[in-house]
Parts: sequence; structure tokens; C-alpha cells
Amino acid sequence: MGCLCDIVGSLAGKAVEYAVEPTARQLSYLFKPRSKFQNLRRKVKDLEDASERVQQSVEAANRKGEVIFKNVQSWLEAVKGKISKEAATQLQKNEQKAMKRCFAGFCPDFKSRYQLSRKADKEADAIAQLLIQKENFDGLSYLPALQVRDIIRPVKEYEAFESRSRAFDEVMAALEDDTVSIIGVHGMGGVGKTTLVKEVAGKAKEKLSFDEVVFVAVTQTPNTENLQNEIANKLVMKLDDNPSVDVRAARLRDRLKAKKVLVILDDIWKEQEVETLGIPSPDQHKGCKILITSRRFDVLESMDSHPNISIGTLKEDEAWNLFKKLAGHIVERSDVRSIAVEVAKKCAGLPIAISTIAKALKPKEKLFEWRDALQCCVDIQSLETDITCMIAMRRTPLNPTVIEAAVMTLKHSNVAQSTVT
Repeated sequence: MGCLCDIVGSLAGKAVEYAVEPTARQLSYLFKPRSKFQNLRRKVKDLEDASERVQQSVEAANRKGEVIFKNVQSWLEAVKGKISKEAATQLQKNEQKAMKRCFAGFCPDFKSRYQLSRKADKEADAIAQLLIQKENFDGLSYLPALQVRDIIRPVKEYEAFESRSRAFDEVMAALEDDTVSIIGVHGMGGVGKTTLVKEVAGKAKEKLSFDEVVFVAVTQTPNTENLQNEIANKLVMKLDDNPSVDVRAARLRDRLKAKKVLVILDDIWKEQEVETLGIPSPDQHKGCKILITSRRFDVLESMDSHPNISIGTLKEDEAWNLFKKLAGHIVERSDVRSIAVEVAKKCAGLPIAISTIAKALKPKEKLFEWRDALQCCVDIQSLETDITCMIAMRRTPLNPTVIEAAVMTLKHSNVAQSTVT
């Protein structure tokens, strides 16, 4: 019986509480209007301060090229209406009207006071909700995913020559083959491997629905940590400053396993353990394809790539067409054409040599300059006296540094090619 009385008493107390609280609030609209407007002013000031902090963070994010979350943009738009000059003016008018008295100042205007106090109370509640939303933001901005063309600068000189189209088509077909994981492209230096895979990178996302395409230049002296950082940058991902290569690799692997990804490792000179870099193996993620380029066929074999696609030099007509395009109209001049044809031949069908030398000769309009260039290039094809050729180039009116780069490429290419089986 006592227990029952306690329950009944508790219920009665709650009933009184629920009845009294709304009534007290309603009465406060009539008898404490000033406190309602003071509370609203405090809320507006809090919202102004919060909005200023958010706006400063948004401007800082914009300077970094980050994108602002939509809910943050919507919040800022909602806040504008609450803290505008018009809103402040209306608040002042409403407060004056709520405090106004009628009958010569003896009697308050209860109807107007009730309505305006209640409105101020609701407005304060709405602002309180905006302040709660601000505290619940999970970040204000994010780095947008970069487009492949933004990350991998396309090579302007790329031409879909017949000798290149075959290799391009073979790589694209291999990327579509679910049984293929690692694809190799090999050929001597300067032959156009990098140009080809960059073109593949541009098409892979567009035509083969890859979510991410990551291009990394490995070079002769690779550093694992630097390569990991480069992969992370291309993925718009920040690796912790963890000295452990294995931990960093694990984080990259988790990131790459989340999507369909093409990873291009360009210019590999010796066997590279892709798992050490953080690239998932075929057993770990079927959605990850690896495309590697090297001057050395044995390097591709050591990395179990298949198929291994060979790129040779340009055909003579292809080489001449590329040379003409880059050197400009001067090569069609009657006294220059025959010399230009011979210079193009001395480039041995290597796109990088053609590109470098043709561009260097483009502004040269005097016949003796073209003759000197042909004399300098006489040894390029044999590659036996390239050092003598470079010395001779320094004595010509041409830019020796520019043409020297082409010859040096040929020299290194010849050394590397001698190791290809």
C-alpha cells in the first residue's frame, strides 16, 4: 500500500511540474519581457563570434585550395540572416514595442508584449541550435581529389604514330584483363616510354573507370620514404611522421585497397618491391593494377610483370613528321630542307632527341647554323664519339646545353640498352 502511495505521489508531482512549467513560461512573456530580449542579444553576440571564427577558418581553407563542406556553407548562410543589420534593427524595434505602454503609460500592451517576447524566446532557441550545429562540425573543409590531367602533365609532343598505337593498345588491353596485375613497358632511353604511359594514365580513368591513377617517377636512385610520400601526395593523403617504412606502407596499402587504382612506376632501374612502397599485391587487392617502365627487360622479369611490351624507335617517316612539326616552317625552305632531313635522321628515331634538337633549331634561319648542327650530329647515330660531338656543339651558334641533353640521353640509352636481353 505504501509503495502504491509513493507511485501516486510521484505521478502527481510530475503532473504539477508539467503543468506549472509551461504556465510559468507563458507568464514570463508578459511580466519579464526585458529578460527575453537580453537573452536574445547575448545569443546573437555568441553567434556573431562563432561565425567570425568559422569564416576565418573558411578563408584559410580557400587559400589552401580546399573545398568547404556543404553543411558549413549552409550554416553560414543561415547565420547571415540572424546577425544582419536588418535583424539587429528589427530586434530593437520589437523590444521597444514590447515595452510600450498604453492608457497614458499606466497599462502595458499585454497582447503585443506577449507576442514579441515569445518571438524573441523562439529566436534565441533557434540561435542556440545553430551554435550546437557549429560545435558538431566534423571539420570545415577537405582537399578535393585531383584529376589525372592535373597530376600528370600531358606531353604536348605525343603523336599517335602507328609504331606507338600498337603498344598503346596492348597496354590498354592488359589493363582491362582481370588476369593481369603487373604490366611492363621497356625500351631504350628517350624512346618514349614515359610519354606513352602518361597518355595511358589520361585514358585509364576516362575509359577504364579507374578511381585513382598514381604516377611516380622512380629514377636510378630511389628512396623508399620519398616514393611513399609521393604516392601519398598523389592520393591527397598525409602520412604521419612515422619513421617506420612498414607502418607507412600499411597505411598506403589500406588507402589503395579501398578503390580501383592504377599505379604507374616510371623509369625503374632495378627490382623494386612494390609491397614495401605500400602498393597492394594482386592477392591483397584485385582492383590494383601496376604499370612499370624500364630500360632493362631483366628488371621487368624480376618483378614478374606480364605482358612486357617493347617500344622501339620511330619509323623514318614518323621521325621526319615529328621533326617538321617541332622545328616549324623553316624546314620547308628549299635550301634548308635537305639538311633538315639529314639532321632528323641523325636523331636515330628517338623522340626525345628529335624534340630537343628540333626545338633548338626552330629559331635558326641562317643556313650555316643548320650545317653546323648537322656536323655536330654526325656522331649521334654511332654513339661512339658522343663526347667529341658535345665538345663540338659548344663551338656552334646553337644552344649547346639543349642539344647536349639529347646526346647525353642517347649515350645513357646505349649503355642501358646493352643490358637488355
